[in-house]
Amino acid sequence: MTRLYLVRHGRAAAGWNVDPDPLLDDIGCRQAAAVANALDKLGPLAIVSSPLLRCQQTARHLAEKWNTEIRIEPGVGEIPSPPD
Repeated sequence: MTRLYLVRHGRAAAGWNVDPDPLLDDIGCRQAAAVANALDKLGPLAIVSSPLLRCQQTARHLAEKWNTEIRIEPGVGEIPSPPD
């Protein structure tokens, strides 16, 4: 059976209203490392990421553990919505 594991990016350094594509803050980096440690036993598997920097930064932790490349998929990027 095929399985798909979805991982949300770690905490971003800024909100969407401040920076539309921020990196992770210190807590977000620790969160990304923790999820990579938790998923390490499952791999190596293919890694697909949004083009957003915080998503790539989160995926990089696991890619380094598995010594694999990250495939960037524009179709899973964030879709901005108009303000209320």
